[in-house]
Amino acid sequence: MPADIGTRLARLEQLVHRSLRAPKLANASLENGTLGVYDENGSLRALIGQQADGTTGVTAVNGPRPPIPSAPDVQPALGGVRVTWDGAFVDADAAPLDLSRVQVHLLGSQDAEPDPRWPAATIEAASGASVTVAVNAYCELWVRLVAVNTSGTPSFASPAVLATPRQAASDDLGSAIVQQGHIALGAITTGHLAVGSVTPDHIAVGQGTNMIPDPGFEGAATANTVAAGGPAWSFAPGNRTGVGIRVDCTADTPTYRTLPLATVPMLAHSRLFLAVDILVSTDLAAQGVKLLARWETSTGEILGYGVAETTRPEPRVWQRITGEVAAPQGTTRAVLCLEASAATGGWVVFDNAEAHVVFGDATGGARAEIGPRGLRLFDEDGDEVVSLVSGQANYLTLRDGTTRVAAIGSTGDASFQNLNVAGQITIGGDDLAILYNGPRGLVAVDWMATSVKTTTGTEMGYVELAFDAEDGRMYRVSYAGTAECSATGGSLVLRLRTGYKSAPLISSTQVQEARHPLTATRRSAGLEFVSSCTPTGLIRPGRNRLLLTFTSDSGAPAGQQVTLTGAKGRLGHMTVEDIGEQVPETGVFNTGGAVVPDPPVKVTRTYKATWSGSYANRSGYNAYYKNEMVSGYFSANNGTQAALVGFGGSLASDLSGAKLLKVEVYLYANHWYYASGGTAVLKAHSHASRPGKFSADQSASKTITGWARASGRWVDITSIFDSTTFRGIAVDPNSTNQTYYGKFDGVGSAHPPQLRVTYIK
Repeated sequence: MPADIGTRLARLEQLVHRSLRAPKLANASLENGTLGVYDENGSLRALIGQQADGTTGVTAVNGPRPPIPSAPDVQPALGGVRVTWDGAFVDADAAPLDLSRVQVHLLGSQDAEPDPRWPAATIEAASGASVTVAVNAYCELWVRLVAVNTSGTPSFASPAVLATPRQAASDDLGSAIVQQGHIALGAITTGHLAVGSVTPDHIAVGQGTNMIPDPGFEGAATANTVAAGGPAWSFAPGNRTGVGIRVDCTADTPTYRTLPLATVPMLAHSRLFLAVDILVSTDLAAQGVKLLARWETSTGEILGYGVAETTRPEPRVWQRITGEVAAPQGTTRAVLCLEASAATGGWVVFDNAEAHVVFGDATGGARAEIGPRGLRLFDEDGDEVVSLVSGQANYLTLRDGTTRVAAIGSTGDASFQNLNVAGQITIGGDDLAILYNGPRGLVAVDWMATSVKTTTGTEMGYVELAFDAEDGRMYRVSYAGTAECSATGGSLVLRLRTGYKSAPLISSTQVQEARHPLTATRRSAGLEFVSSCTPTGLIRPGRNRLLLTFTSDSGAPAGQQVTLTGAKGRLGHMTVEDIGEQVPETGVFNTGGAVVPDPPVKVTRTYKATWSGSYANRSGYNAYYKNEMVSGYFSANNGTQAALVGFGGSLASDLSGAKLLKVEVYLYANHWYYASGGTAVLKAHSHASRPGKFSADQSASKTITGWARASGRWVDITSIFDSTTFRGIAVDPNSTNQTYYGKFDGVGSAHPPQLRVTYIK
């Protein structure tokens, strides 16, 4: 640094001058900050650097309103309108540099103002562009444009232009464009169809159980199918009569010629019987000729194929190919197709196609299957042991070598060791309908989300629930919900009232009441009522209309308001449940310290037979049949026979002092004279052990008709039962009509007689 003060001042002056002329931010940076840009009036126009949301960039703010866009050119489009903007503005020669986009608004009237928040579409190019906007209705609408700059400031709307969307016309649809899947379920109703316009040949549905529409290929539906298949598919003379579908297999390389006939719903493991007639040319060159089921999921994924095919068909001779196929796991539909596989030459004609569901258990083992071929039975190893064909009155009795164990009657009744179908289904001798006498579950329900309010001392109705009751059944009515009160104190009183068949009121008959202390401003509330249905009871046969009411009792504070309410997550609900057959009331009063009789209980007890036998000519014991029970007339050798069975044990002592409810006897009919079944006549007897000669109570009897071969039944004999004298049952038709001739399993057989008694004691 010079020592001369003048030189030093001159250098400092030069340094200051250079600093004033140098760029101010040449070596500057914004550290976690923002630089604002202001106009000459001091208004903020842009933010440079870190933004309010934590991002970094340049944001324009408070920009001037853009000019008004020119009126759009609007043309009708299929299901919408096509809007074109030419890039011009009403009051400007060019687009502003901060133009972001132009919004398209569809309005209901010419004077409606668009909301910049909800444009129907946008045009992003500042030079103009076109956009097509779809609509949901074919009514008139007005189109206006709004320009928006980078600051988000909208312009005023352009002039409105009227337009109407165009509906589809025939020229918009090519041939076969609209398929079944494009038509909404229920979209076509009777009003859309002219009388006589749809005839049977137009309907693509299967015949009977056949799932293939128009299996003879002679209807209009098949004509459409063949036309859609392409030039390789055509019609040719069918098998004996009508027409068939012909496929030309000529190709330079092995080609799969496949023609879909129908798409049908299908469950996994379902079995189909497939069959079709085929005629092939002498020069046919194909890997196989098939009727196939293509297994698919609901999304169209192919899981595999089930095929009825032949790989070596005899030329120029009609032949039928058949097969049974099973759908794999995951199948929801099957596409039924004709196919010539990997073909290069010749032709094939198809006719009389079939696809039937095979009814039966397809998992193997002992089972029955019913299909177009008839009935087939399989043993435990899965081997087919019985096959029956239709067309004649057949019946079949099966034996295990010595005794009859199963039968099929000529009327269609069938019996197996574990299954009996004889006009009804029975399990262990009980009619399957008996299971319906158990609890049947909910019969009425209502969910409550609406709040209802009352004040102290005022009873208010809340919900009515109606249901149909059956005499002899028991029902449980339940309510669960939430109660709220404006002040604590007193109790919530819930009442269940009934108008029977009439509209219930708050003054109607009360059938139940529940009280809940209001110790908090919100609490759970509930009510339950159980009753049997009787003609004079609180629940009566037929329609019952119940009303749930509520109030607060006299102990509540003055002005207290009580509300029954419900909301998402805590909805109130009221239900009516069938809980089974009427149960007798068997309780007794007991204070807990007094000596009282034991309360009665309902008891069901089963007794095994201790002896049985047959009696020739309704007289002496027939030792030939040992314990087997034979009744009715077969020949003069034994005449009209009768049978007896006895039940020992504690029956007499069990019923002493008891109230009898029901008595049933189980008998297994292993044979009837007629394959269609027979009739049994049951009577009571008083023999403690097997007598040498036959006798029975002839004053009362129970007749059972339509009893199938090789089937057991529980028969209600309450009407002929006398607890003081009863010791067993007689099978005694006392008739030469061979409808009554039958044989029943006795003691020591596979299905011995049993007695089932229900009583209260």
